[in-house]
Amino acid sequence: MLSPWTITSTKIIHKTPWIELVEDTCVVGDKPTTYTYTRRVDSGPVIVPMADDGSIWLVRQYRHPIKKIIWQLPVEGTITGESWEQTAARGLQEELQMTARELLDVGEFHPDPGGLEQSYHLFIARGLSAIDPEAHVEHVEHEKLEKQAFTRAEIDELISSGEICDNWTLAGLYLLDRYLAGR
Repeated sequence: MLSPWTITSTKIIHKTPWIELVEDTCVVGDKPTTYTYTRRVDSGPVIVPMADDGSIWLVRQYRHPIKKIIWQLPVEGTITGESWEQTAARGLQEELQMTARELLDVGEFHPDPGGLEQSYHLFIARGLSAIDPEAHVEHVEHEKLEKQAFTRAEIDELISSGEICDNWTLAGLYLLDRYLAGR
């Protein structure tokens, strides 16, 4: 029979402003074990910026761990005290220089429950309006982004070609499709 493990101790092995490497000592059945995983300090929402014509805005950027430039849905980390919705609104402004009339939370998912203690909420952003890019201040200096709207068919082509390959976007698109099919 499956049951949660008993955690006997937890320690942070390494910490940066973005992640913590955590080591738990656990009892599984009657055997002690050590389990190491990553905890994101800045969990936040994945945003589906949907234009009035149904196209979806994506951001393109270099992702160093995979040494590749890819297209993704915007993802934003929370700041202490922010709600998921406030973080989604800020992320939309920072990454796309847009605001949304409506932000709809359509579900939660865990991108890597075996190695990452993190959950995301998927927000559909509708009623998009551009804001003055001059009023925008880069949140992360080394983060350079391109942005573009794509049809759902074009997004499927980007997935097939490997230009979309991250779990945030793939899971987000699945939840979006399920939401739209259920309406």
